[in-house]
Amino acid sequence: MASLSLSWSSPATGLPSQPHFSIKPPHSSTYTTRTRRCTWSCKATNGGQNEKHSPQNVETSQGKLDRRNLLLGMGGLYGAAVNLVSDRSPALATPITSPDLSKCSTGTNLNTQQPLDVNCCPPVSKEIIDYKLPPVGKMRFRPAAHLAGEDYYAKFEKAVGLMKALPPEDPRNFMQQANVHCAYCNLTYQQTGDPKLKLQIHNCWHFFPWHRWYLYFFERILGKLIDDPTFGLPFWNWDNPDGMIMPEVFARKDSPLFDARRNTSHLPPALADLAYSSKSPTNPKKIIPIT
Repeated sequence: MASLSLSWSSPATGLPSQPHFSIKPPHSSTYTTRTRRCTWSCKATNGGQNEKHSPQNVETSQGKLDRRNLLLGMGGLYGAAVNLVSDRSPALATPITSPDLSKCSTGTNLNTQQPLDVNCCPPVSKEIIDYKLPPVGKMRFRPAAHLAGEDYYAKFEKAVGLMKALPPEDPRNFMQQANVHCAYCNLTYQQTGDPKLKLQIHNCWHFFPWHRWYLYFFERILGKLIDDPTFGLPFWNWDNPDGMIMPEVFARKDSPLFDARRNTSHLPPALADLAYSSKSPTNPKKIIPIT
């Protein structure tokens, strides 16, 4: 048996009674932190096989939630957290507690640390419908944003336009979908058991699985609205010089893809700043130019 010693940082005030995954504040934050350490036991055998049990043993049988089971519970995003609400059972290796859906507050603008000007708290439903994966169909194709042609963008614009035109109370509405992201990423929910600890999907291992589910449902909504189950969202190919510039269609004010609140410093012909920080943007001279 080997021991793995890890350390993490947590806010100096309001520390939880059990370790939570660190929520890294934005650059403008002035939070003070202190480091705590803990040790996990790494074993090659399953629990209960001629082993002595101790409080240090990390077992799924002790009320903890395996990460794979956690992902299976993240089906519908509005109801995802409901499936995780339990007796503060953390996920193995990087534990955080589930959000308390009854405690949703005004979100925080992570750039300014000021309250948001929108209320993105979703409605609380007592009846949660377990999500079932649809039958396997034709594989979706996701084009690189800079390579997608006019026909593709015409379809993309139509889908987003229809999404924005849905009734405001429709959960598929563009703003409703934006609220889903806001609720889980802008410090609206308290983590269960600690009112001072807010849930933030960014800067933790939940980032990738959560956003993959988010895009999965967003993509399916768009495909349904244009009756194309094979529709796939474009992706930013920032590793390719030609993909370092935002496509012009996103800067056209008459396009459903345009956002008036988008940071104008990112609009074409600006190059993508992969080290972008709201506090100290990268010097343009240090951004790799297109040759």
